[in-house]
Amino acid sequence: MRRYLSSLPVLGTIIAVVRSSFRRKLTTALLVVFLIISIGTVGLYVQVGGLLEDNVEQSMTAAAETEADELREWCGKNRLVAQLLSEHPVFEDGDHTEVREYLQAQQGDRSDTEIVRAYVIDRRNQTVSVSSDGEMGGQPIEELGWTERFAFQDFDDVQVTDPYAVQNETVIGFISPIRRTPEQLLVVEIDTATIFDRFEHPVDGGFTRVVNSNGTVVFSDDAAATLTQYRDGNRRAPAVSSGLRGDSGFTESPAYETQPETEGEYVAAYAAVPNTDWVVIEHAPASEAYVITQQALRWIGGIAAFTLLALVGVVGVLGRDVTGALSRLTDRAEQIEDGQYDVEFDTDRPDEFGDLNRTIASTRDALQQRIEEIRETQTELEASNASLEERSEMVNVLNRILRHNVRNEVNVITGRAELAASRIDDEAAQADLEAVQNAAWELSTISSRTQRIKQLLAEENAEPEPVDLDDVASKLSGVDADTPCADVEFNGETNDRAIQATQTFPTAVADVVHQIATHNEREVHVDVTVTVTDAGTDEERIVLRIDDDADGLPELDVQAVNAGEESPLNHAEGLALWCLEWTVTKSGGELHVAPEDTTLKIKLPTASTGP
Repeated sequence: MRRYLSSLPVLGTIIAVVRSSFRRKLTTALLVVFLIISIGTVGLYVQVGGLLEDNVEQSMTAAAETEADELREWCGKNRLVAQLLSEHPVFEDGDHTEVREYLQAQQGDRSDTEIVRAYVIDRRNQTVSVSSDGEMGGQPIEELGWTERFAFQDFDDVQVTDPYAVQNETVIGFISPIRRTPEQLLVVEIDTATIFDRFEHPVDGGFTRVVNSNGTVVFSDDAAATLTQYRDGNRRAPAVSSGLRGDSGFTESPAYETQPETEGEYVAAYAAVPNTDWVVIEHAPASEAYVITQQALRWIGGIAAFTLLALVGVVGVLGRDVTGALSRLTDRAEQIEDGQYDVEFDTDRPDEFGDLNRTIASTRDALQQRIEEIRETQTELEASNASLEERSEMVNVLNRILRHNVRNEVNVITGRAELAASRIDDEAAQADLEAVQNAAWELSTISSRTQRIKQLLAEENAEPEPVDLDDVASKLSGVDADTPCADVEFNGETNDRAIQATQTFPTAVADVVHQIATHNEREVHVDVTVTVTDAGTDEERIVLRIDDDADGLPELDVQAVNAGEESPLNHAEGLALWCLEWTVTKSGGELHVAPEDTTLKIKLPTASTGP
């Protein structure tokens, strides 16, 4: 390619001129670097701008969703207050004086909510029968601030009114049926002025409006905007419509354009308030929302300009020094080529050229050191390859077993399900459904044991550590309790020693015992005994022996594990024995399985003598 470019008339001349001088090479290289940096800067400019804009959208949307959750919590709390007040025994006697005193006491004493008024409505004559405000007695429902008519499902059903004004305050009524007097309703009016105390705006100059399905601002951090229409006209704002569908999101063109505090362009995020017809809309001036984006982009532009000046300086200063040093090195190299070996080099230079002169003398020693390091690296790589081959074998076994067993069990589930569907009125359908459940259980067992293999493969779980024998006994007790068809007995020769094993060892032993118990069709007794060999020596080992009086483990499992690999014609039915094999190996122990009677013997180092 270089020869072809050099053969071109004009381009070849340019290449030749550049190649003839290091300074021109350096200048060309720096120009190429500048071009690359410029392209990268433009890309960064665009990408950073997009990321910062996304961050604004996410933060504002998160704020809207948080405010919606606050409103949901506020409504839920006040619903509960109204329901609790309606359950009081004072309503059963019907004494208006006692009821009024009770409501006035609740209005003044409750610190968990701000009650403006509380009163009881007689559903028969549609009037206020008693109230914490004495002037409301006998007032018709039509003269109240709310006009909704609610249908209650039960006595725990608390309904919420639209906001309305009471005594120059915006309130919301929570209406609860009174269980002791079903012909009456309790209305608790809650002040909404403090709802915004817990709200925080992610952007300076932001403000919040809560709009209902009618387009009315039901809550606002500006009292003047409360109970006004969010948008002029009959059309509902798109953000409100989307929020009423349960969505949350961000818009750069909200419809709340007529308020004086929103001069200029602005953005908004919205979120629905669960169990209501309210939508929280968080607004922010666009100039404030994207101020960080604008600052970041200005910084990027400044960095690009500074980079250009720095490159020009490098060409002017560094180029001259480098070309001079290279020229002197070339002259001295030519003298050495002519046989003048007493040439002196600038070894006193503190920069890279001085290092170059000093490095030449020590090249041979450095090469010998590098060769030794390469040999050490080769040894480490061989050990690492051995470990990778071991893990690869484990993964291959896991893959084959999963594909085989999952496929077979799914076939069982499908076939049995079809039989159950075709014979749903037949008594045999019960057996088919039971088979489906058993197959599904097998799949679940394989999945859980696969997860344990994943834990075994994880680096943080691979190192052996002291494991108390009581942990093994505890896991076996769980198997004994969960399998009525099996009797599992654990006999330990000593309780003052711990084994050196991975964290998964107790579970792996329990899984094998569980498979022995469930594999056999009759009741089975499993003995797990613990002995110590070579006690008090460096070769001391803990031996766990697992015996049963039935058929033991599946023959295919024993054959596959003893063979050390899986094949299409020789594969295990489950993962329990493989998990135990790998766990024991990782723990530095040995697993022996006798094919004739399926007796398992596990040898593990004690915690005091383990690695």
